[in-house]
Amino acid sequence: MKKNIWVFFWSKTAEHDVSITSAYVVMKWLKKIPDYEVYPIYITNKGKWIYHKEFSDIKTIKDFDTKSQELSINMWENDNKMHLFINKKWMFCNKTEITLDACFHVLHWLAWEDGSIQWLCELLEVPYVWPWILWWSTTLDKIITKDILKVNNFPIVPYLHFEKWTWNIKEIEKLLKYPMFIKPYNLWSSIWISKVNNTQELKDAIEVAEHFSNEIIVEQWVNNLIELNCAVYEKDWKIITSLVEQPVANADFLSFEEKYIISDNWWWTMTWNKKKVKIPAEIPDDKTKDIKEMASKIFKIFKLWWAPRIDFLYDEKEDNLYVNEINPIPWAMQVHLWEKSWTHQTEFFKDLIESAIAQNERRKVNIDFKSNILDHTISFMK
Repeated sequence: MKKNIWVFFWSKTAEHDVSITSAYVVMKWLKKIPDYEVYPIYITNKGKWIYHKEFSDIKTIKDFDTKSQELSINMWENDNKMHLFINKKWMFCNKTEITLDACFHVLHWLAWEDGSIQWLCELLEVPYVWPWILWWSTTLDKIITKDILKVNNFPIVPYLHFEKWTWNIKEIEKLLKYPMFIKPYNLWSSIWISKVNNTQELKDAIEVAEHFSNEIIVEQWVNNLIELNCAVYEKDWKIITSLVEQPVANADFLSFEEKYIISDNWWWTMTWNKKKVKIPAEIPDDKTKDIKEMASKIFKIFKLWWAPRIDFLYDEKEDNLYVNEINPIPWAMQVHLWEKSWTHQTEFFKDLIESAIAQNERRKVNIDFKSNILDHTISFMK
């Protein structure tokens, strides 16, 4: 029998469209696996849950009237079933219950990417294609991530962190030198990241970032910058690293526009055009080895039993390598990188789902414990 795989996607954030395009790529390949039946669950940026079989086609999502259908989720009994209603009627209007074999999460940003959906699956005891909740959440907190990296002696760039409206320009300029990176604390995809070269640019960039995050990170700029990525996943209890990827930017760093939007006859990076992405990266062999080793160690330390991408910054002239960020849900799961690394897309996604099912079994523990505490409580209350 086919396994029912539910794909959740959206995010109530600036990354909403990124989540949709990423889910489209995921579902495209899942549908090619004959063992799986794919159920797209789209959560709109207004928070509505919508099921539509044709959501695996991105044009259907774009043209869909989100007011026409709405789902609510009701949970009871840990029977690996999630019971859905459409306008208080059973799904498909025939009281058919769909057994849920595994969930695939392509959600972005807070309230969802931070572990909320994992809790839902944990309550239902449903396998899910993500790391365990605690460690997943840490990767969404860039400062906690930096703290853990620092404690484990990974090289990171000097940085400052502060809540909005509490920043002090003189303090920043005292501790860091221009140029600097300004980042919203919990946004991804390079959204509203700025490079600043003077006091006025610093003020302007912080004010913009404050509109999108309650906390701000200021990082020291890396000179002679080369951005590098390495994806990691687990198969048969072994950690596998991809080739190292080198995005090619027109400007000083890879912006949201260059990642996802075509402009001025330049191909966006996420089309994986040879002019925009070098695979393997054109860096010394010893640095490639260092990146793969660090990516594997980070994968183990953060217990990222899934398919994250670890991002690095490399100062080519000074030969200094830094860990930048952990991207828990890289766009389209970096399938292009895995394909270049000798892993076919369908094999990759099947590995992720089967690993999730195995991990779900692995996490189960014996909860049988007998005591007479209830009898004592009854006796005491008399």
